[in-house]
Amino acid sequence: MGCRIIHDRDQNYAVLYCSTTMRTFDGPIFSDSEDHAHDAEERAEAFCRWLDSTDTWWQYERHALLSGRRDPRQLTAAGLERAYSDWLAQEAEQWAREEAAQFAEE
Repeated sequence: MGCRIIHDRDQNYAVLYCSTTMRTFDGPIFSDSEDHAHDAEERAEAFCRWLDSTDTWWQYERHALLSGRRDPRQLTAAGLERAYSDWLAQEAEQWAREEAAQFAEE
């Protein structure tokens, strides 16, 4: 249980939701990227991977939810919006890093 992604393949939108409470987050709606290289679900997954590793995690406003790991459910609406904005600013770089790492493994 935890943070999951709902993806509407017809409209190509994705949102994060909590599978414990069965509530969507008060956060961004992901759509396909401008270059159409990544669909909404891939972008939502990339956002979650980034949140799990970013050095800026501690700068985002969070609820007092105790967790041993970084969990998007901890972020307030304002914290999630700020994290999303920061993620957008570096999204292309993240895809390039991940693709280079995958290529290096092959």
